[in-house]
Amino acid sequence: MITLGWLVCFGLPLAVTVGVIVWPEPIPKDRTVDAIRERIEREDTGAMMPDPSRDY
Repeated sequence: MITLGWLVCFGLPLAVTVGVIVWPEPIPKDRTVDAIRERIEREDTGAMMPDPSRDY
């Protein structure tokens, strides 16, 4: 029973820490490859649209 307590005491925080470090962070919509490509194409054509991720 004591062994189970030690496993929970150290195993659970260790598993949570590893999970937080390894879990991928979601990529914002304006930072995807397609969104960046579209923004570059708009800049090349001169059709400037405001960037929703910036505060003007």
